[in-house]
Amino acid sequence: MKKQSSPTWLKALPFVGGCMAIGFLGSFLGGAWKAQPWYDESPKPPLWPPQWVFPTVWVGNYTLMGSALFQVWQQQKSKSIAGPLTVFGLHLLHNVSFIPIVYRLKQKSVYVLMDIIGLGSGFVTTLLFARVSKRAGLLMVPYLGWLGFTTFIKVAWWRMNTKK
Repeated sequence: MKKQSSPTWLKALPFVGGCMAIGFLGSFLGGAWKAQPWYDESPKPPLWPPQWVFPTVWVGNYTLMGSALFQVWQQQKSKSIAGPLTVFGLHLLHNVSFIPIVYRLKQKSVYVLMDIIGLGSGFVTTLLFARVSKRAGLLMVPYLGWLGFTTFIKVAWWRMNTKK
């Protein structure tokens, strides 16, 4: 009798779950659930989405990132994945440290700088993933779009709130 293999989506769950856990860890360590008057009460640009949108989109982003990671992982026998995985790991380290750093320092300029670093490392990760697996690269595109959008609105927010 032939042993039946697990469905692909089931094999991807640890990768998706791991990415989700890292996202939640960063939020937990940074106290994302606590009021942040320096952030909450500052004027926001017109394109700024309601606050509930951010965690909602991040759940989707981490799902896509974990799925992309799984796609790269599946190529380990046919391609070198050490470089892309290292860059991805550094990008996740940035993500987990984002809220703790920003909420601890309470500086809008640091927030913008962290967004720019995240956008850059997300872009490099997407390119490296795409070289290993076209599907992995495509799975990262919505995430990269979100990073671009949030960097844009954070720069506008920072400029609105910078004393002249």
